[in-house]
Formats: sequence, C-alpha cells, structure tokens
Amino acid sequence: MSFGTYARKVRDRSLPYGRRVNALAGCVQLYRPIGYLATFAYLEHLAGPLRRDEYALLRAVDALATSRAVWLKELDAYAARRQAAKRAGRRSTRPSELNPSRPACWYGDSRRAAVFTLGFLLRNQERSAHAEEDVVRLARSVLEAPGDLSPARLEQVDLLRNRFERLQAASGWPDVDWPNWVRARQSLWMLHQICYATA
Repeated sequence: MSFGTYARKVRDRSLPYGRRVNALAGCVQLYRPIGYLATFAYLEHLAGPLRRDEYALLRAVDALATSRAVWLKELDAYAARRQAAKRAGRRSTRPSELNPSRPACWYGDSRRAAVFTLGFLLRNQERSAHAEEDVVRLARSVLEAPGDLSPARLEQVDLLRNRFERLQAASGWPDVDWPNWVRARQSLWMLHQICYATA
C-alpha cells in the first residue's frame, strides 16, 4: 500500500481505532527518516498518546505527512538540479552534493528530531550498545548542550566519521565481519544525528 492510502486509513473514523493505529505504523514503515522506532516515538513525543487519543493520532499523521511533503519537494529539487547538471555535461554528482533519495533527517525540523533521536538511542541501551564508546560519550555531551558544537568537537566528529567509514568499508562485502560492520554502522548513524543536532 502507498503512504497516502495508509494515511487515509489513519484519518478514517469509520475504521476500528486499532486498525487506524496500525495504518499509522504502515505510514512510518514507508517514511521513517530517523528509523522506525525512533520515528514512532518522535510522533508520540510531538502529538501525545496516539495509541489512545484520537486527536493525537491525527496530529501524528499530519506531522509525518508534513515532513514527508518537505522531503518530496527536496527530491524534486534534487532531480531538477541533476537534470540541469547532466544537460551541462556534468554526469557525476559533486562530493558535497547530498542525494536525498533516502530521507536523511526529519525534514522540516531536523535539529529537534536529531536531539530526540540521540536521547532515544541513549535511553534504549540495545540501540546504542553497538556504537563506539567515544561516539556515545560525544552524543551525551551534545544532549547536554544541543546546538553547541565547538571546533574541537567538530574535528572529533570528522575524525570519528572517517574512522568508522573506513571500518565499515573494510568489514563489508564479500567477507563481512558483522560485529565490526554493525559497530561502524551504529556509530555512523549516531554521528549523523549529532551533526543534525548541532546544526
């Protein structure tokens, strides 16, 4: 089913309430910019107890649809830029140009959602258990002062990102070293959220 179909089911008051909550879960499955569980938790944070409150459920689906609409506009703008670049003979993207094919943040409020996601990851030990301790420590310090990333911390983020990108590449296909690959992946995801939380 499409996002729009699920969203219509969420708003359909003739359906049993449990099915409407499940339809919201279907929306989140199709658009989960900060991960499935973190997206669902963030919607509850924004809208209230959506599993039992009609208006919270509607606020949640509206918040998700609004973020998704901003992302879709970004996708369209990216496609237009790529078309123009190709017509101008630039077939390859520039390293600095971000490709929004997959949502990379909560569009429309990336900073606040990233701060929430860091807190969510740190509160759920199993979510942060595989991340490197240096990254977890940096995430904790960012939560103490969101939006404040000193030049020294920014340099630390760059060094950690380079380190875990190399580790992920070295532990990947064809001979996957799963423990290191997962550690690199979790650490990079947390560093990604740190960058948005301090933007």
